[in-house]
Amino acid sequence: MTGLYIRWGIFVLLAIILSMLVVRHYEAQLATVSPSDLILSPSTGSFRVQGMVKSGTLKGDVEQGAVQFELVDDAAAIRVQYHGPPPENLRELKTVVMIGTWDATARVFRAHEIALVSNYGFVASAYLLTFIPIGVFLFSMSRKVVVLMQAIKDSKLYEPEG
Repeated sequence: MTGLYIRWGIFVLLAIILSMLVVRHYEAQLATVSPSDLILSPSTGSFRVQGMVKSGTLKGDVEQGAVQFELVDDAAAIRVQYHGPPPENLRELKTVVMIGTWDATARVFRAHEIALVSNYGFVASAYLLTFIPIGVFLFSMSRKVVVLMQAIKDSKLYEPEG
């Protein structure tokens, strides 16, 4: 019986460690901030900003990858200067994720990359809906094996070699 709890303890510990690594990866590589959060942020460095391209503000040469526009959310708007590969998915009233640096003094976000807007909610729920039944099944099967082994020992059909 103790071996069962040790195995499940190790399994739970590995699941917790894996969850922590996934959260760290999400925060470092996939998490986005809104334009209003970016304005309030005093920190510098690279950001992933998600917002909608404001109608009538898209200016520049899209084919050359030099574009200026405003990125808005519910509460604020920021100016964006994009210099990078020609964007295929950049147009007005489209929600985009811009990767770049925030210049707080000029109040301009200098973007060098456009990322896809992704919805990871369905992926997490799909994994959850898959792994929970598998975990319950494995736990119930290991319990049944322990009970069956005990029943065999009690019925004296099993004699250990020795």
